Amino acid sequence: MRTITVGQFSSLDGVVESPEKWHMPYVDQEMMAAIWSEPADTLLLGRVTYDSFAGAFATLPDDDPVGGPMNRPSKVVVSRTRPALAWRNSHLLPAGDLAERVAELKAGPGGPISVVGSISVVRALLSAGLVDRLSLLIHPIVVGAGQRLFPGDGPQVHLTLEKCDVLRSGVTHHLYTVNQGRR
Repeated sequence: MRTITVGQFSSLDGVVESPEKWHMPYVDQEMMAAIWSEPADTLLLGRVTYDSFAGAFATLPDDDPVGGPMNRPSKVVVSRTRPALAWRNSHLLPAGDLAERVAELKAGPGGPISVVGSISVVRALLSAGLVDRLSLLIHPIVVGAGQRLFPGDGPQVHLTLEKCDVLRSGVTHHLYTVNQGRR
């Protein structure tokens, strides 16, 4: 069975919304290495994140250090509408219940699946018990307002810390295993 790893940028106070407003001052080669430390052959993306990423990465060459890792994997897009998907290797998740469709994707052939951004998709997958790992890059900034990864009314999620690295920028990279049996 394939594994699903959620990758998120987070502020110290747990905000994951609009990282483009606070994340960029911390980006360096060390962070890029942390981001790509969890390889995946499939990216599962909500439509808004897909649109943003496609606009930023689709035209970059395969040997680009950022564009290549984004362009190579298959992209599976979660959308209530049926948008045209111009970014290569992109497909819509079949219509239906999100948890059921993702469980089918997870049970199918292929390697690891990565979910980046896509807060509503991540929350739904956590609630359904479909997430295997969390890769969190926690930034040394308090943002204040914004959506948090774990809503106040969300499910209890038990985690085991696999590793925690402190980057020179002050960002910490936390890699957790989700303990599905302890809910």
